[in-house]
Amino acid sequence: MTTTHGLPLVGFSRALYSNWLLHTTLQIVVDAGEGLQLGLTRRVYVPTHVLITHGHADHLLGLPGFVAARRFSKGAQDKPLVIVFPEGLAEIGVVRDTIARLWPHVDFPLTWHPVMPGARIPLTKNRELDVFQTNHEDGEVTVGYSVTETRRRLRPEFAALAQSQIETLARAGGREAITEEYRHILFAHTGDTMALAPDLFARADLLVHDATFLDEADRRWDIHATTSEALAVARDARVKCLVLQHLSVRYERQDVVARIRRQAEELRFEGECWLLDDAELRAIT
Repeated sequence: MTTTHGLPLVGFSRALYSNWLLHTTLQIVVDAGEGLQLGLTRRVYVPTHVLITHGHADHLLGLPGFVAARRFSKGAQDKPLVIVFPEGLAEIGVVRDTIARLWPHVDFPLTWHPVMPGARIPLTKNRELDVFQTNHEDGEVTVGYSVTETRRRLRPEFAALAQSQIETLARAGGREAITEEYRHILFAHTGDTMALAPDLFARADLLVHDATFLDEADRRWDIHATTSEALAVARDARVKCLVLQHLSVRYERQDVVARIRRQAEELRFEGECWLLDDAELRAIT
């Protein structure tokens, strides 16, 4: 399932108001801001997992409505749903109690899965969900998520050999003798955060990174990244596609894309770049 812009993404992002994103291919929703079920409509049955990055209202208040839409509208009402969230997140307890109180006699096929940074959750035979620490709120656990796929590649010591030599070695010792496993990042999402280490996203296919401010001077507290910081992370990580999100409402929208495009050019970011602004994905590069 893809969209008109060619990315497997459907989402909404407006800082302080609502933030959520569906990766349609991976069947994962990250965060659950208000209006999630309205934005997804028939796609409410697509996700197998909802990943909560932190407990702020613009990332969480859409969860009860989304759960209800899956259970009461026409579709796969019994499809299991796993809700992953930072361990100890008090707001999740409130949401969970709200769902139980609103519909006390309804059986929702939900699994509530608390995690800490460093956790790894199996998704399919060769895909896993990794949890990493973010830098958003002092004293609270805030996390981001990446979906990795186990792949195989030629061992470095054989890289200079001719194809015929490689084939001979493979026949003699098998594929495993000349290849090694590695973990490739299909998708990563930071939630709200300051800029994170590029090593977390090395050669990722798709990175969604906080980009709340256009200029560092606009940042009052060190809890959100700037667009140029996010671009620098993606450049250094050699990310194929970057999606900027959570842009502040303080900026006039008519010149936002042009300003970010200049930043991308100045930083020499060579990948594909988009801005998720409200429900629109706007091309930067």
